[in-house]
Amino acid sequence: MTYGFASIVLAVTGGVLVIAGLLFFRQPRWLLGWLKGTAVFGVILAGLYALVIAKNLASYQSLEGIPTVATISTQRQAEQIWRVTLETEDGRVEERTLRGDQWQVDVRMIRFSSPLGWLGISPAYRLDSLSGRYTALEQARTAPQTEISLAPNSRLDLWQLDRQLHLPFVEGVSGKVAFMPMRDGATFKLRLSAAGLVAVPANDQARAAVQLWDQ
Repeated sequence: MTYGFASIVLAVTGGVLVIAGLLFFRQPRWLLGWLKGTAVFGVILAGLYALVIAKNLASYQSLEGIPTVATISTQRQAEQIWRVTLETEDGRVEERTLRGDQWQVDVRMIRFSSPLGWLGISPAYRLDSLSGRYTALEQARTAPQTEISLAPNSRLDLWQLDRQLHLPFVEGVSGKVAFMPMRDGATFKLRLSAAGLVAVPANDQARAAVQLWDQ
């Protein structure tokens, strides 16, 4: 099931449940005791939960069939100052300036269990932040650090809510690629699976930077 269709199904389900629950309050004679009242609150909460999930799916991408989630290129601007271009698979381009010798990308992943799993929703991901790091210990302690958010602002972030409240049927997982060297003209592919994020050199400059770094 595509994320667009899953979002529609969850949004409609959530809306129907919330409206059905509120209709009970407009007709008090339908409330036959405490059990029915409790059931009404349960229906409303289930509807609101479905709406929150539907809203968050719009800001995440499906892992299904997407081995490469982004491409990162680095261009040297000055000593330990780099212009980093990140292009996602959906065509979004981010250009940022990083300081340091290495770069890293953090990602947020959400896994779904039953009953949401019955909808066929595959694990979701969202690129969270891009950061730079100095290899020299003294610089790492004293020099300005760069960390740039890649995620949209959201008051109801499903990943954050799960980390704080341990929500049912979803699991928020954090992942990050190991710090990779920055080199003029280097390009890396970011590949994501349910196990985590991996940076793969995509041109000669990136391969040379990794080989030099590993020595």
